Amino acid sequence: MTRAGRHAAPELARRYVLGERLGEGGSAQVLRAVDTRLDRPVAIKLFRLADADSEQVRRYAQEARVLAELSHPSLVALLDVGADVVPGTGPVAFLVMELVEGRTLREIVADGPLDCATTADVGYQLAQGLAHAHRAGVVHRDVKPSNVLVADTIPASGRRDAPTLPVVLADFGIAASETAAPSDGRATASYQSPEQALGEQSGPASDVYSLGLVLLECLTGRRAYPGDPLTSSLARLLHGPQIADDLDPDVAALLRAMTRTDATQRPTMVAVAAELRGLRRARPRPVRVG
Repeated sequence: MTRAGRHAAPELARRYVLGERLGEGGSAQVLRAVDTRLDRPVAIKLFRLADADSEQVRRYAQEARVLAELSHPSLVALLDVGADVVPGTGPVAFLVMELVEGRTLREIVADGPLDCATTADVGYQLAQGLAHAHRAGVVHRDVKPSNVLVADTIPASGRRDAPTLPVVLADFGIAASETAAPSDGRATASYQSPEQALGEQSGPASDVYSLGLVLLECLTGRRAYPGDPLTSSLARLLHGPQIADDLDPDVAALLRAMTRTDATQRPTMVAVAAELRGLRRARPRPVRVG
């Protein structure tokens, strides 16, 4: 969208011209936009304040604070925050974030499972980003394929270890400090850790567990714990995820460690990243995601 088309599109803060909707969930929607000051595309997460309750406003403020504290290539970057009034919508609060052109990991896996090396590559990037967040005292608490954005182009970095599928973790809407109350936020049931399913305190080990389920889904193309929220939550309390015997033994061992029921027995995210880095050795041909 150009400046010439600004009269036909809503504009925020006399700077951001809103475009097509990219996604929607809960109290917010994500829109493509153009930053007319810097002439660049961005993604804007828009919160309608007229329909929001105090908890939703708290989550907006929390997400802004969390993203402002984090800076990592594998975590979505916060560029600006603000509030405005949109004609036909009313008062809104918004987060301006980097725009990742591509699809979600959920959409990629829906086309078919990934091989071990590509899965390890994706996991390595996410583990690095999450380890950075954990060092800052932030737990994501909702790691799942639909929150992982896969860029449709591979950066020409010249590095020998450049990712096959560049990924960025988004949606820190229920992220919190390690000391947050257990009831703060609601993670997606299929990827919850056992302690989250029980309503107990969740910490960095919860992200480790969820990432383990995401990587297992990348390899199989199936959710480890499908079904409605209650069925999914109960299933993980009764048994661990099914990990096929024909899976690479090193990958299988790591996934079993990441998805242990006892959070104290899971590896740290730093250790997970180190293991996944070693499992990236057998590099496949680049995957077409566009």
